[in-house]
Amino acid sequence: MKILHLSFHKGCINDFHYVCNKLGHKCEVLSSFKECCTNQSIEPIWEPDNRQYMITHESAIKYWNRYKNYFNEFDMIVTSNTAILSRIFLQNGWTKPLVIWICNRFDYFHTSRPDREYFELFHRATKQPNVQIIGYTTFENVYCRKAYGIEVGDTVITPSGGISDTYKNHVPRPGVSDTLFVPPYHNDTKMMNLTEQLQSMGFQAYSGKYNGPIDLTNYKAVVHIPYAWSNLAFFEMFSLGIVYFIPSINFFNTLRKDKWFFWSPPFVESLITISEWYEPKYSEYLITFNSWEDLKNKVNTLDYEKHKSKLIEYGKKHEKDVCEKWNKVLT
Repeated sequence: MKILHLSFHKGCINDFHYVCNKLGHKCEVLSSFKECCTNQSIEPIWEPDNRQYMITHESAIKYWNRYKNYFNEFDMIVTSNTAILSRIFLQNGWTKPLVIWICNRFDYFHTSRPDREYFELFHRATKQPNVQIIGYTTFENVYCRKAYGIEVGDTVITPSGGISDTYKNHVPRPGVSDTLFVPPYHNDTKMMNLTEQLQSMGFQAYSGKYNGPIDLTNYKAVVHIPYAWSNLAFFEMFSLGIVYFIPSINFFNTLRKDKWFFWSPPFVESLITISEWYEPKYSEYLITFNSWEDLKNKVNTLDYEKHKSKLIEYGKKHEKDVCEKWNKVLT
């Protein structure tokens, strides 16, 4: 099976590439990132000001005409982050297998909403025999159903958490093994200054850019306030044995009352337990804290090596399950 994967997200590219290597499938990549494109002689799908995320009727024709000879070299197309990449194929009569792996809402369109034609194409796609639509997290399927009445079924394949050669940039960082890492995301930096909060509690803490998921293994642990239904980092936590401290649901609900709270939209309080961060089946793998004092106590008393071993052990099982699910889709 010769597969082409279209994606605008390095994490998705990494994860699907890892799975394909495990399953023995040849997979090429076409992306907005030139360095991720398998065929370096082919122009990446990139536009100024992130306009590649705004695939309209006209741009779907443009991309189809630009790449159609390349597309036809493949037995299957897989799209991820974002689903609107599928419009290139849905609009232009693609008849070979098309897999739409929905990440970050199927209607994501950068600055606005897609036009009516896209929703009609997507709705028809749910009934096309050559199309499979798969949620990256349960919320993706629920969102299609509840927000638009589009029934995509219940198939969900989460990231495997595996690390492929997409990430070749691990650099050891001496001297940070006792430092807590704070991700540079909105709730950790703009809703509140989590780094300062940790430093005021007597901890060494750092927030800033990091060099891919492997870079996080340099640090003692990650302290994070979730901002989305799902993140690649959640599953990379298992394979790399990265310890995460996150607020408990009760404390999270207190923190999110802040006017600067952000959630990859929409936030639905009643559905919080279908976010992987708070899904019961993962609860033993995340260290939750009910207050800042509780966090201080848990950071100081956790058996880190034991917890990392538990993460890695579960990660192997999770990876196996994910590969089995993808194997059914790709064969």
